[in-house]
Amino acid sequence: MSLSTALTNALSGLRASTLEAELIANNVANAQTPGYTRRSAELGAATVGGSGAGVRVAGVVLAGDPAVIAGRRIAEAGLAASDAALDAVTRLSDRLGVLGDPSALAALATDLETALQAAASDPASDTALDSAARSAVRFADAVGTLSTEVQTMRMTADAEIAAEVQLVNDNLREIEALNRQIQMLATGGGDASALVDARKSLIDEVNTIIPIREVARENGAVALYSGRGATLLDGVAGEFGFTPTPVIGQTMTLAGGDLSGLTLNGRPIGVGQGTGLADGGSLGALFTLRDTTLPQFADRLDVLAEDLVLRFQDPALDPSRAPGDPGLFTGAGAAVIAGDRAGLASRLAVHTAADPDAGGASWRLRDGLYAAAPGPAGDGRLLAALDDAMTERRTPDAALGLATAGAFAQTVAGFTGSVAGAQSSAEVERGHDAALATALRDQEAAASGVDTDQQMQRLLLVERSYAANAMVMSKVDDMIRALMEI
Repeated sequence: MSLSTALTNALSGLRASTLEAELIANNVANAQTPGYTRRSAELGAATVGGSGAGVRVAGVVLAGDPAVIAGRRIAEAGLAASDAALDAVTRLSDRLGVLGDPSALAALATDLETALQAAASDPASDTALDSAARSAVRFADAVGTLSTEVQTMRMTADAEIAAEVQLVNDNLREIEALNRQIQMLATGGGDASALVDARKSLIDEVNTIIPIREVARENGAVALYSGRGATLLDGVAGEFGFTPTPVIGQTMTLAGGDLSGLTLNGRPIGVGQGTGLADGGSLGALFTLRDTTLPQFADRLDVLAEDLVLRFQDPALDPSRAPGDPGLFTGAGAAVIAGDRAGLASRLAVHTAADPDAGGASWRLRDGLYAAAPGPAGDGRLLAALDDAMTERRTPDAALGLATAGAFAQTVAGFTGSVAGAQSSAEVERGHDAALATALRDQEAAASGVDTDQQMQRLLLVERSYAANAMVMSKVDDMIRALMEI
């Protein structure tokens, strides 16, 4: 080996050590940076004409296990879906109220039952009559408010779908551009690790919305597929389509063509049923909320409203009513036909003739909704009949999912309990998904994150290597000087 070759070899060692020190410093500086992947230099022996020519830097390697990353992404997509579902059912449960809350729907139903019983016990009491009338109004208003809240939640879900679709489209275009830049650097021998990290972060954002399966392509590029097989990006980014609906009424549905579905490159793609090509993340969960969960809840509210209206619309209950006249509870002032209940919860109202705050008089609870004048103050027969209607045990409509017959207040309590049960189940599922995601994040961090102690140990080795190569250069320099002095 000539002295010049020795110098070249030592210089290559210095360059390799310098790069390694730079990478270690970058790793340590980003030890707390979310999404950062540990870098290291890939070194190999350099040869020229079959002889050793020092060390060569083959490239910068990003740590990590693709299988662990894929598992973590599946878990995070599931967590995003369970978060969306839990948030919705929690809001519904909160609006219904909990045991002991005087404003809870079940408590208001019990208050109405109690107020009717008190009025029946003391029919001459204007205070008792007013209390019964106002209890009826409070319950009807609470049902209407809850119905409005459900439609607001559907509109919110629709708007969130639009925002997520826009984010996915933007990210896919950015990933396509990063693919090209990474390929250019790879073919030119450059370091694309920072771009790869940026691309990974964008993919992770998309993944919580639509689960992603990543497939490697030439020169560092990747293709992206949904977890269920739809091609999102393979060379060229796909484009999702969705048209938001600012105002959504209860009877508006996807099946009826009133609401937008999801398209990919202009073609409809399944989502929201749990088995669609875009299901598995928050986007699928939002479609499920908008098109299934919330409409079903609204339908159950309508069942409750119909039960209440029909209890007080019995022709034999109030002799002052003519056939076809509405009873104490109405659908926006009109009588209700059994089975025609769509949107009834939003229209539920107390007959104005018995509402003292709407120009009516509470004595009509005692004497008849259509009575022209007050009757005997001590006659509590109609009030007792109203109380009987409220407490009559009836088997709830199958849509409520309650098998036990009960008084109206019991049916409301059963409905509230079923929603609370759904919330509890959603919390358990969310807890499981969160634990799995956390475990897989920790596993990924162990495989690709930065351990500063380990990096410091590595830096000591690099320092020794650098010093050794510098010593070689110094000794070769001494030898060359000795030759020059001859």
